[in-house]
Amino acid sequence: MKIKQTYKTAAILASFLAIWMVSGSMIEEQNFEKNTSKLDTLSSVTIVNSKATNKSKILKSSGFTEADKFVQVRAEVSGRLIARPAQQGDYVEEGDLICQLYIAGREAYPKIVAPFSGYLETLRVEEGDFLNTGAVCAALIDPDPMLIVADIAEKDIAQVELGSEASAKLISGRYISGEVTFIASSADKNTRTFRVEISVDNKDRTIRDGVSAEIYIKGKQEAAHKISPAILSLNDQGKLGVRTVTTDNRVEFKEINILEDTNSGMWVSGLGEEARIITLGQEYVFQGQTVNVKETFTPDA
Repeated sequence: MKIKQTYKTAAILASFLAIWMVSGSMIEEQNFEKNTSKLDTLSSVTIVNSKATNKSKILKSSGFTEADKFVQVRAEVSGRLIARPAQQGDYVEEGDLICQLYIAGREAYPKIVAPFSGYLETLRVEEGDFLNTGAVCAALIDPDPMLIVADIAEKDIAQVELGSEASAKLISGRYISGEVTFIASSADKNTRTFRVEISVDNKDRTIRDGVSAEIYIKGKQEAAHKISPAILSLNDQGKLGVRTVTTDNRVEFKEINILEDTNSGMWVSGLGEEARIITLGQEYVFQGQTVNVKETFTPDA
């Protein structure tokens, strides 16, 4: 009987020991979970309370200059050239005589006149030359205004409006400015870009036709914040953005759109009118986490 009692006592002690070990493990696990949760909430970040400023995205494109009017003036009937009063490079008014023909057998003297006021860019026919119907008498150009032609990507075309301010840097290094006067309604089928024309004053004829240019168009105004590129990050989907905190200090990721990159900072949209942007500690926090916050404010504009 003593042996049996000893076994019973050992079994009871073993049971208590097992219960104690399990309960101890559970307590440690609970404490670990609590400590982990506590660590999550103890993460500290520095934020800036940023207020938006209206800002336009600057759309950049390569392009070229193009005269507002440039036509090949052609003969409407066949005949021999008997008069050419203007010279190449001359300015002619709308309706001025450019070429006069003689039609043998009909004793007719049809005239070829300027369809608009401009400059004779080319005039390569001489008196006595025979011009067939459709032959070119002269090339006439009106360089004022001069157009700057840009091809804008389909993702950006909604930013462009008639009257939008624009500028261009010519291949010579000269800067010129004007406004958008035409936006194509249909995209180029090969490049998927839209033709945009910018009208520039050229009364002095110093801007020449067909010159390469770097073009900058101001897009629609948006609520924008100025940030340091150093605080940019990517979310799990690879979207570019910044981390912010809500009014109850929970971390959020906000996708942004870059409007302009300057030497002093980057202008971005997508953060609303006001944002609490994390400037320090963003690499140590995650979505939904509660954090301790040290606040700073953007200086007055």
